[in-house]
Amino acid sequence: MKEFDIINQFFKVQGVPSANSLPVKNSALKDSVVKSIGDDCAILSVPDKHDLVVSMDTLVSGRHFPDDALPGQIATRAFGTCLSDLAAMGAIPCWFTLGLTMPEADIKWIAPFSESLLSIAQDYQCELIGGDTTQGPLTITLQVHGIVEQGKALRRDQASVGDYVFVTGYLGDGAAALALINDEAANNAIADADKKYLDSRFYCPQPQIQAALNIVDYSRCAIDISDGLLADLQHVATASQVDIEIDVDKLPISLACKHLVDSATSLSFALSGGDDYQVAFTVPENHLPDVMRLINDESIAATEIGRVVKACSANNDYGVRCFDNGKAVLADELLIHNKGYQHFTS
Repeated sequence: MKEFDIINQFFKVQGVPSANSLPVKNSALKDSVVKSIGDDCAILSVPDKHDLVVSMDTLVSGRHFPDDALPGQIATRAFGTCLSDLAAMGAIPCWFTLGLTMPEADIKWIAPFSESLLSIAQDYQCELIGGDTTQGPLTITLQVHGIVEQGKALRRDQASVGDYVFVTGYLGDGAAALALINDEAANNAIADADKKYLDSRFYCPQPQIQAALNIVDYSRCAIDISDGLLADLQHVATASQVDIEIDVDKLPISLACKHLVDSATSLSFALSGGDDYQVAFTVPENHLPDVMRLINDESIAATEIGRVVKACSANNDYGVRCFDNGKAVLADELLIHNKGYQHFTS
């Protein structure tokens, strides 16, 4: 099958949003796509008083997902991880492009892949506007485009001393899922419901788009948890020139993760496992009541886990410090099972 036949048959733009679509669209986007698939470039019109936010992720078979993963699983994982970057910026998803490299044009693989990809695109009302297909080792490259009101983007360099640190959802599920997939967990005798939950957390991560939009008026700083909580908060500390203190006894860890491994391992997963695609964000003290109201109203699922503090080093050496029930503890002492579960490495 030729390239243009693949595009025409499997990657035509879906018509209307699905019943599960998030209520995030801006009416100003109605005529934002001047030209979509079918020309050398797409032509987009960004709404007035908005900034364009762009991110790109590449997933390689055998490294970012198992070689035997189903095509639909690959599609939802690829799109979910990429949309998570838009969530971290507080952006509304609008458009995406797809770069698809395949060993061969296998219709039995392409059909379920495209069906799952376009289904999740409908859920987030994110329109496919172009891309490319080529032959080679299985590789998926997605570039997502979103918009955010000018001056409202959530950024890594905007954490301030005194801010509270929150995280959405649960931490450690991505690493627990991968340990289960690789049969590297200490205890695999868990219920089918737990296995199903962890499997979905790996193959169908839920980008925290709506949660980020709900807190955008109360926060200026956020990051998605892709490399692990400690590593990603370190990015915030460095960019914002602050230190961050986290209370490890407050970290939200799912029952499925706790059922799979012992408490020390689940804590290690939560701190450094990665692949969770939750959002960590900071909140100034004057907006703390607003965020707590959102949590109590179940508008967002988030947990307060620490504070932003003044850097204690005079050498521009910013960092993250851990506390357990108020007692300082070295992060290295908590990472006893840190084996890099977040990637498929040889």
